[in-house]
Amino acid sequence: MDKLLFKRILVAALTVLAIVYVAYLLISANFEMYPTENAVMATVTDKIYSNGFIIRDETIIPNNTNGVLSYSCSTGDTVNVKGEIAKVYSNEKDAIAQSNADKLQAKKDSLEYIQKNTISGTMSLDIINNNIKSKLITYLDDANKFNINGVKADSENLLASINQRLLYTGNLKNFNAEINDLTSEIETLRASAGKSTGSIESPKAGYFSEYCDGYENAFNYADIDNLTLEGLKNPQQSEVPSNTAGKIISNVKWYVACEVTSDEAQNLTIWDSAVTVLLTEASTESIPAEIYKITRSSNGNALVILQCDYMNNGILQARQEPIEIGLGTFTGLRISKRAIHDDYVTKTTYDENDNSHKEQKKVQGVYVLYGSEVQFKQISILYADDDYVICDTQPEEGILFNGETISLYDKVIVKGDDLYDGKVIS
Repeated sequence: MDKLLFKRILVAALTVLAIVYVAYLLISANFEMYPTENAVMATVTDKIYSNGFIIRDETIIPNNTNGVLSYSCSTGDTVNVKGEIAKVYSNEKDAIAQSNADKLQAKKDSLEYIQKNTISGTMSLDIINNNIKSKLITYLDDANKFNINGVKADSENLLASINQRLLYTGNLKNFNAEINDLTSEIETLRASAGKSTGSIESPKAGYFSEYCDGYENAFNYADIDNLTLEGLKNPQQSEVPSNTAGKIISNVKWYVACEVTSDEAQNLTIWDSAVTVLLTEASTESIPAEIYKITRSSNGNALVILQCDYMNNGILQARQEPIEIGLGTFTGLRISKRAIHDDYVTKTTYDENDNSHKEQKKVQGVYVLYGSEVQFKQISILYADDDYVICDTQPEEGILFNGETISLYDKVIVKGDDLYDGKVIS
Protein backbone atom coordinates (compact mmCIF):
# COMPACT_ATOMS: atom_id res chain seq x y z
CA MET A 1 0.00 0.00 0.00
CA ASP A 2 1.18 3.50 -0.85
CA LYS A 3 2.54 5.28 2.23
CA LEU A 4 0.72 8.47 1.36
CA LEU A 5 -2.61 6.63 1.06
CA PHE A 6 -1.97 4.88 4.36
CA LYS A 7 -1.30 8.23 6.06
CA ARG A 8 -4.50 9.67 4.63
CA ILE A 9 -6.55 6.71 5.88
CA LEU A 10 -4.91 6.92 9.30
CA VAL A 11 -5.55 10.67 9.55
CA ALA A 12 -9.20 10.19 8.50
CA ALA A 13 -9.70 7.43 11.09
CA LEU A 14 -8.17 9.52 13.84
CA THR A 15 -10.31 12.47 12.82
CA VAL A 16 -13.49 10.38 13.04
CA LEU A 17 -12.45 9.09 16.46
CA ALA A 18 -11.76 12.61 17.64
CA ILE A 19 -15.17 13.80 16.43
CA VAL A 20 -16.91 10.88 18.14
CA TYR A 21 -14.99 11.52 21.35
CA VAL A 22 -15.80 15.26 21.34
CA ALA A 23 -19.46 14.50 20.64
CA TYR A 24 -19.48 12.04 23.53
CA LEU A 25 -18.00 14.64 25.85
CA LEU A 26 -20.55 17.24 24.75
CA ILE A 27 -23.48 14.86 25.18
CA SER A 28 -22.19 13.63 28.55
CA ALA A 29 -21.60 17.17 29.76
CA ASN A 30 -25.06 18.17 28.61
CA PHE A 31 -26.80 15.33 30.39
CA GLU A 32 -24.65 15.77 33.49
CA MET A 33 -26.23 19.21 33.71
CA TYR A 34 -29.57 17.41 34.15
CA PRO A 35 -28.97 14.34 36.34
CA THR A 36 -32.03 12.11 36.67
CA GLU A 37 -33.40 9.50 39.03
CA ASN A 38 -35.89 6.82 38.07
CA ALA A 39 -39.26 7.02 39.79
CA VAL A 40 -39.53 3.70 41.65
CA MET A 41 -42.19 2.17 43.87
CA ALA A 42 -41.59 2.37 47.61
CA THR A 43 -43.53 1.67 50.79
CA VAL A 44 -42.97 3.68 53.96
CA THR A 45 -44.62 3.96 57.35
CA ASP A 46 -45.08 7.35 58.97
CA LYS A 47 -43.57 6.88 62.44
CA ILE A 48 -43.13 8.75 65.68
CA TYR A 49 -40.18 7.73 67.85
CA SER A 50 -40.25 8.02 71.63
CA ASN A 51 -39.56 6.17 74.88
CA GLY A 52 -42.56 4.38 76.32
CA PHE A 53 -43.47 3.27 79.81
CA ILE A 54 -45.73 0.22 80.00
CA ILE A 55 -48.55 0.25 82.55
CA ARG A 56 -50.40 -2.98 83.31
CA ASP A 57 -52.92 -4.19 85.91
CA GLU A 58 -50.38 -6.16 87.97
CA THR A 59 -50.73 -7.91 91.29
CA ILE A 60 -47.67 -9.23 93.12
CA ILE A 61 -48.07 -12.75 94.54
CA PRO A 62 -46.41 -13.17 97.94
CA ASN A 63 -44.79 -16.39 99.12
CA ASN A 64 -45.58 -16.70 102.82
CA THR A 65 -44.16 -20.21 103.16
CA ASN A 66 -40.75 -21.33 104.40
CA GLY A 67 -40.29 -23.97 101.73
CA VAL A 68 -38.81 -24.16 98.24
CA LEU A 69 -41.02 -23.40 95.24
CA SER A 70 -41.42 -25.58 92.17
CA TYR A 71 -43.40 -23.61 89.60
CA SER A 72 -46.43 -25.26 88.04
CA CYS A 73 -46.69 -22.73 85.19
CA SER A 74 -44.34 -20.66 83.07
CA THR A 75 -44.21 -16.95 82.26
CA GLY A 76 -46.97 -16.17 79.78
CA ASP A 77 -49.29 -18.96 80.89
CA THR A 78 -52.86 -18.04 81.76
CA VAL A 79 -54.19 -19.04 85.16
CA ASN A 80 -57.60 -18.96 86.79
CA VAL A 81 -58.56 -17.45 90.12
CA LYS A 82 -57.01 -19.65 92.85
CA GLY A 83 -55.16 -21.55 90.14
CA GLU A 84 -51.91 -23.18 91.26
CA ILE A 85 -48.78 -21.13 90.58
CA ALA A 86 -46.26 -23.32 92.38
CA LYS A 87 -45.93 -26.25 94.73
CA VAL A 88 -44.02 -25.87 97.99
CA TYR A 89 -41.46 -28.42 99.19
CA SER A 90 -39.48 -28.61 102.40
CA ASN A 91 -36.10 -28.59 100.61
CA GLU A 92 -34.54 -27.99 97.22
CA LYS A 93 -33.79 -31.66 96.58
CA ASP A 94 -37.44 -32.60 96.93
CA ALA A 95 -38.51 -29.67 94.74
CA ILE A 96 -36.13 -30.65 91.92
CA ALA A 97 -37.07 -34.33 92.09
CA GLN A 98 -40.79 -33.64 91.99
CA SER A 99 -40.35 -31.06 89.22
CA ASN A 100 -38.43 -33.59 87.11
CA ALA A 101 -41.10 -36.20 87.81
CA ASP A 102 -43.80 -33.77 86.62
CA LYS A 103 -41.88 -33.17 83.37
CA LEU A 104 -41.50 -36.91 82.76
CA GLN A 105 -45.19 -37.40 83.53
CA ALA A 106 -46.09 -34.79 80.86
CA LYS A 107 -43.86 -36.62 78.38
CA LYS A 108 -45.46 -39.95 79.24
CA ASP A 109 -48.97 -38.48 78.89
CA SER A 110 -48.03 -37.10 75.47
CA LEU A 111 -46.78 -40.48 74.20
CA GLU A 112 -49.87 -42.26 75.51
CA TYR A 113 -52.16 -39.69 73.86
CA ILE A 114 -50.33 -39.95 70.52
CA GLN A 115 -50.38 -43.74 70.57
CA LYS A 116 -54.07 -43.91 71.42
CA ASN A 117 -55.20 -41.44 68.75
CA THR A 118 -52.91 -42.75 65.98
CA ILE A 119 -53.80 -46.40 66.44
CA SER A 120 -57.52 -45.58 66.63
CA GLY A 121 -57.28 -44.02 63.13
CA THR A 122 -58.57 -40.58 64.09
CA MET A 123 -55.65 -38.95 62.23
CA SER A 124 -54.63 -38.98 58.54
CA LEU A 125 -51.12 -38.58 57.13
CA ASP A 126 -52.08 -35.28 55.46
CA ILE A 127 -53.24 -33.84 58.78
CA ILE A 128 -50.07 -35.03 60.52
CA ASN A 129 -47.81 -33.54 57.80
CA ASN A 130 -49.68 -30.24 57.93
CA ASN A 131 -49.31 -30.18 61.72
CA ILE A 132 -45.55 -30.71 61.43
CA LYS A 133 -45.26 -27.91 58.87
CA SER A 134 -47.37 -25.52 60.95
CA LYS A 135 -45.49 -26.25 64.18
CA LEU A 136 -42.13 -25.89 62.44
CA ILE A 137 -43.12 -22.43 61.18
CA THR A 138 -44.26 -21.45 64.68
CA TYR A 139 -40.98 -22.72 66.13
CA LEU A 140 -38.89 -20.70 63.65
CA ASP A 141 -41.04 -17.61 64.21
CA ASP A 142 -40.58 -17.76 67.99
CA ALA A 143 -36.86 -18.45 67.55
CA ASN A 144 -36.51 -15.31 65.41
CA LYS A 145 -38.32 -13.32 68.12
CA PHE A 146 -36.04 -14.77 70.84
CA ASN A 147 -39.14 -16.11 72.61
CA ILE A 148 -37.35 -18.67 74.80
CA ASN A 149 -40.43 -20.03 76.55
CA GLY A 150 -42.27 -20.23 73.25
CA VAL A 151 -39.40 -22.08 71.57
CA LYS A 152 -39.35 -24.63 74.38
CA ALA A 153 -43.07 -25.33 74.05
CA ASP A 154 -42.87 -25.32 70.25
CA SER A 155 -40.08 -27.91 70.23
CA GLU A 156 -42.13 -30.23 72.43
CA ASN A 157 -45.19 -29.83 70.19
CA LEU A 158 -43.10 -30.41 67.06
CA LEU A 159 -41.54 -33.55 68.57
CA ALA A 160 -45.01 -34.87 69.40
CA SER A 161 -46.15 -34.50 65.78
CA ILE A 162 -42.95 -36.15 64.48
CA ASN A 163 -43.48 -39.09 66.86
CA GLN A 164 -47.04 -39.33 65.62
CA ARG A 165 -45.84 -39.56 62.02
CA LEU A 166 -43.28 -42.24 62.88
CA LEU A 167 -46.05 -44.29 64.49
CA TYR A 168 -48.54 -43.72 61.66
CA THR A 169 -46.07 -44.66 58.88
CA GLY A 170 -44.96 -47.83 60.69
CA ASN A 171 -41.40 -46.69 61.39
CA LEU A 172 -42.26 -47.35 65.03
CA LYS A 173 -44.74 -50.00 66.19
CA ASN A 174 -45.57 -48.39 69.51
CA PHE A 175 -44.14 -46.45 72.45
CA ASN A 176 -44.68 -49.17 75.03
CA ALA A 177 -40.99 -49.49 75.91
CA GLU A 178 -40.57 -45.71 76.28
CA ILE A 179 -43.77 -45.46 78.36
CA ASN A 180 -42.61 -48.26 80.68
CA ASP A 181 -39.20 -46.61 81.14
CA LEU A 182 -40.82 -43.26 81.96
CA THR A 183 -43.19 -44.91 84.43
CA SER A 184 -40.24 -46.49 86.23
CA GLU A 185 -38.31 -43.19 86.36
CA ILE A 186 -41.34 -41.30 87.66
CA GLU A 187 -41.97 -43.83 90.41
CA THR A 188 -38.31 -43.70 91.46
CA LEU A 189 -38.30 -39.88 91.63
CA ARG A 190 -41.60 -39.75 93.54
CA ALA A 191 -40.37 -42.33 96.05
CA SER A 192 -37.05 -40.55 96.66
CA ALA A 193 -38.61 -37.14 97.33
CA GLY A 194 -40.91 -35.80 99.97
CA LYS A 195 -44.37 -34.71 99.01
CA SER A 196 -45.49 -31.14 98.56
CA THR A 197 -46.13 -29.29 101.80
CA GLY A 198 -48.41 -26.71 100.18
CA SER A 199 -48.99 -24.57 97.12
CA ILE A 200 -49.11 -20.95 95.98
CA GLU A 201 -52.36 -19.87 94.35
CA SER A 202 -53.18 -16.94 92.08
CA PRO A 203 -55.35 -14.25 93.68
CA LYS A 204 -56.75 -13.30 90.26
CA ALA A 205 -57.19 -14.69 86.77
CA GLY A 206 -54.74 -13.51 84.12
CA TYR A 207 -51.23 -13.96 82.73
CA PHE A 208 -48.53 -15.24 85.06
CA SER A 209 -45.00 -13.82 85.17
CA GLU A 210 -42.26 -14.96 87.49
CA TYR A 211 -40.33 -11.74 86.81
CA CYS A 212 -40.97 -8.57 88.86
CA ASP A 213 -39.11 -5.27 88.34
CA GLY A 214 -40.39 -3.03 91.13
CA TYR A 215 -42.48 -0.82 88.83
CA GLU A 216 -45.67 -2.84 89.34
CA ASN A 217 -47.14 -0.08 91.53
CA ALA A 218 -45.37 2.93 89.97
CA PHE A 219 -48.69 4.15 88.53
CA ASN A 220 -52.27 3.33 89.44
CA TYR A 221 -53.73 1.30 86.59
CA ALA A 222 -57.28 2.29 87.55
CA ASP A 223 -56.28 5.97 87.62
CA ILE A 224 -54.68 6.06 84.16
CA ASP A 225 -56.90 9.00 83.10
CA ASN A 226 -55.20 11.26 85.64
CA LEU A 227 -51.62 10.47 84.59
CA THR A 228 -49.61 13.61 83.70
CA LEU A 229 -46.46 14.14 81.66
CA GLU A 230 -44.66 15.37 84.77
CA GLY A 231 -45.70 12.23 86.63
CA LEU A 232 -44.55 9.99 83.78
CA LYS A 233 -41.06 11.46 84.03
CA ASN A 234 -40.69 10.33 87.64
CA PRO A 235 -41.84 6.71 87.99
CA GLN A 236 -41.30 5.34 91.47
CA GLN A 237 -39.50 2.00 91.55
CA SER A 238 -39.95 -0.10 94.70
CA GLU A 239 -37.72 -2.86 95.98
CA VAL A 240 -39.11 -6.26 95.08
CA PRO A 241 -39.85 -8.17 98.32
CA SER A 242 -37.68 -11.23 98.86
CA ASN A 243 -40.77 -13.37 99.43
CA THR A 244 -42.25 -12.61 95.98
CA ALA A 245 -43.48 -15.64 94.03
CA GLY A 246 -44.30 -13.69 90.85
CA LYS A 247 -47.17 -11.57 89.62
CA ILE A 248 -50.45 -11.73 87.73
CA ILE A 249 -51.42 -9.39 84.89
CA SER A 250 -55.17 -9.54 85.33
CA ASN A 251 -56.50 -7.25 82.60
CA VAL A 252 -55.93 -7.96 78.93
CA LYS A 253 -55.83 -4.21 78.21
CA TRP A 254 -52.56 -2.42 78.95
CA TYR A 255 -51.10 0.99 78.18
CA VAL A 256 -47.99 2.58 76.70
CA ALA A 257 -47.40 6.14 77.93
CA CYS A 258 -44.85 8.37 76.21
CA GLU A 259 -43.84 11.99 75.54
CA VAL A 260 -44.11 13.50 72.04
CA THR A 261 -43.48 16.94 70.57
CA SER A 262 -46.22 19.46 69.85
CA ASP A 263 -46.10 18.72 66.11
CA GLU A 264 -46.24 14.96 66.71
CA ALA A 265 -49.19 15.44 69.04
CA GLN A 266 -50.94 17.40 66.30
CA ASN A 267 -50.37 14.57 63.82
CA LEU A 268 -51.80 12.09 66.31
CA THR A 269 -54.77 14.35 67.04
CA ILE A 270 -55.89 14.48 63.41
CA TRP A 271 -55.10 10.79 62.85
CA ASP A 272 -57.56 7.95 63.17
CA SER A 273 -57.40 6.29 66.59
CA ALA A 274 -55.96 3.06 65.15
CA VAL A 275 -52.15 3.01 65.11
CA THR A 276 -49.40 0.43 65.60
CA VAL A 277 -46.66 0.32 68.21
CA LEU A 278 -43.32 -1.46 68.08
CA LEU A 279 -41.41 -2.09 71.31
CA THR A 280 -38.04 -2.21 69.60
CA GLU A 281 -36.17 -4.07 72.35
CA ALA A 282 -38.96 -6.46 73.36
CA SER A 283 -40.45 -7.53 70.04
CA THR A 284 -39.69 -7.71 66.33
CA GLU A 285 -43.22 -7.00 65.14
CA SER A 286 -45.57 -4.06 65.44
CA ILE A 287 -48.79 -4.64 67.33
CA PRO A 288 -52.16 -2.89 66.95
CA ALA A 289 -52.94 -0.07 69.37
CA GLU A 290 -55.44 2.73 69.85
CA ILE A 291 -54.83 6.33 70.84
CA TYR A 292 -56.41 6.39 74.30
CA LYS A 293 -55.56 9.93 75.36
CA ILE A 294 -53.45 12.95 74.37
CA THR A 295 -52.73 15.58 77.03
CA ARG A 296 -50.70 18.69 76.23
CA SER A 297 -48.42 20.10 78.93
CA SER A 298 -47.26 23.64 79.70
CA ASN A 299 -43.89 23.10 77.94
CA GLY A 300 -45.56 22.43 74.57
CA ASN A 301 -44.94 18.70 74.52
CA ALA A 302 -47.69 16.19 75.14
CA LEU A 303 -48.41 12.96 76.97
CA VAL A 304 -49.73 10.22 74.69
CA ILE A 305 -51.33 7.08 76.09
CA LEU A 306 -51.83 4.12 73.75
CA GLN A 307 -54.10 1.21 74.64
CA CYS A 308 -53.17 -2.34 73.57
CA ASP A 309 -54.60 -5.81 74.11
CA TYR A 310 -52.00 -8.04 72.44
CA MET A 311 -49.69 -9.95 74.78
CA ASN A 312 -46.65 -12.22 74.52
CA ASN A 313 -43.75 -13.18 76.76
CA GLY A 314 -41.51 -10.34 75.59
CA ILE A 315 -44.21 -7.73 76.26
CA LEU A 316 -44.98 -9.27 79.66
CA GLN A 317 -41.44 -8.49 80.82
CA ALA A 318 -41.03 -5.13 79.05
CA ARG A 319 -41.32 -1.89 81.01
CA GLN A 320 -39.36 1.12 79.72
CA GLU A 321 -38.76 0.70 76.01
CA PRO A 322 -37.84 2.69 72.90
CA ILE A 323 -41.01 2.66 70.80
CA GLU A 324 -42.13 3.40 67.25
CA ILE A 325 -45.70 4.60 66.76
CA GLY A 326 -46.87 3.78 63.23
CA LEU A 327 -49.48 6.20 61.87
CA GLY A 328 -49.97 4.65 58.45
CA THR A 329 -48.33 2.89 55.52
CA PHE A 330 -47.98 4.63 52.17
CA THR A 331 -47.08 3.06 48.82
CA GLY A 332 -46.23 5.12 45.75
CA LEU A 333 -43.42 6.54 43.62
CA ARG A 334 -40.38 7.75 45.56
CA ILE A 335 -39.17 11.18 44.39
CA SER A 336 -36.32 13.31 45.71
CA LYS A 337 -37.47 16.61 47.22
CA ARG A 338 -34.80 18.36 45.13
CA ALA A 339 -36.78 17.48 42.01
CA ILE A 340 -39.98 19.29 43.04
CA HIS A 341 -40.83 22.60 41.31
CA ASP A 342 -43.83 24.81 40.63
CA ASP A 343 -44.84 25.29 37.00
CA TYR A 344 -47.86 25.47 34.75
CA VAL A 345 -49.77 22.56 33.27
CA THR A 346 -52.39 22.84 30.57
CA LYS A 347 -55.83 21.30 30.47
CA THR A 348 -57.83 21.08 27.24
CA THR A 349 -61.63 20.92 27.38
CA TYR A 350 -64.27 20.87 24.66
CA ASP A 351 -67.61 22.65 24.56
CA GLU A 352 -70.86 21.33 23.15
CA ASN A 353 -69.77 22.40 19.66
CA ASP A 354 -66.54 20.44 19.97
CA ASN A 355 -64.48 23.61 20.18
CA SER A 356 -61.32 23.21 22.28
CA HIS A 357 -60.48 25.49 25.19
CA LYS A 358 -57.11 25.52 26.95
CA GLU A 359 -56.65 26.44 30.58
CA GLN A 360 -53.44 26.75 32.58
CA LYS A 361 -52.78 26.38 36.27
CA LYS A 362 -49.65 26.56 38.38
CA VAL A 363 -49.15 23.31 40.30
CA GLN A 364 -46.49 21.35 42.15
CA GLY A 365 -44.66 18.77 40.08
CA VAL A 366 -41.44 17.49 38.58
CA TYR A 367 -39.62 17.69 35.26
CA VAL A 368 -39.37 14.36 33.45
CA LEU A 369 -36.96 13.60 30.62
CA TYR A 370 -38.58 11.79 27.68
CA GLY A 371 -35.80 11.17 25.17
CA SER A 372 -34.34 14.65 24.72
CA GLU A 373 -37.55 16.53 25.67
CA VAL A 374 -38.40 17.87 29.13
CA GLN A 375 -42.01 17.54 30.28
CA PHE A 376 -43.53 18.92 33.47
CA LYS A 377 -45.79 16.53 35.39
CA GLN A 378 -48.02 17.34 38.34
CA ILE A 379 -47.61 15.17 41.46
CA SER A 380 -49.91 14.21 44.34
CA ILE A 381 -47.89 13.71 47.53
CA LEU A 382 -48.99 10.97 49.94
CA TYR A 383 -46.08 11.21 52.37
CA ALA A 384 -43.14 13.59 52.85
CA ASP A 385 -39.84 13.00 54.61
CA ASP A 386 -36.84 15.29 54.98
CA ASP A 387 -35.27 14.16 51.69
CA TYR A 388 -38.00 12.56 49.61
CA VAL A 389 -41.73 12.25 49.00
CA ILE A 390 -44.03 9.36 48.10
CA CYS A 391 -46.35 10.24 45.21
CA ASP A 392 -49.71 8.70 44.41
CA THR A 393 -49.75 6.87 41.08
CA GLN A 394 -53.54 6.99 40.79
CA PRO A 395 -54.88 10.04 42.65
CA GLU A 396 -58.62 10.42 43.12
CA GLU A 397 -60.54 12.27 40.46
CA GLY A 398 -60.19 16.04 40.72
CA ILE A 399 -56.81 16.09 42.47
CA LEU A 400 -54.80 16.39 39.24
CA PHE A 401 -55.56 19.47 37.17
CA ASN A 402 -55.18 17.79 33.79
CA GLY A 403 -55.32 14.16 34.91
CA GLU A 404 -51.64 13.46 34.18
CA THR A 405 -48.90 12.54 36.63
CA ILE A 406 -45.61 10.67 36.72
CA SER A 407 -45.31 6.98 35.95
CA LEU A 408 -43.12 4.13 37.12
CA TYR A 409 -39.49 4.43 35.93
CA ASP A 410 -39.92 7.97 34.63
CA LYS A 411 -36.55 9.77 34.49
CA VAL A 412 -37.11 12.61 36.94
CA ILE A 413 -34.65 15.50 36.68
CA VAL A 414 -33.27 16.21 40.15
CA LYS A 415 -30.98 19.13 39.29
CA GLY A 416 -30.62 21.72 36.56
CA ASP A 417 -31.15 25.37 35.58
CA ASP A 418 -33.60 26.97 33.16
CA LEU A 419 -36.00 24.03 33.15
CA TYR A 420 -39.41 24.39 31.54
CA ASP A 421 -42.06 22.23 29.94
CA GLY A 422 -41.21 21.38 26.34
CA LYS A 423 -37.52 22.20 26.56
CA VAL A 424 -35.38 20.15 24.19
CA ILE A 425 -31.94 19.04 25.32
CA SER A 426 -29.92 18.84 22.13
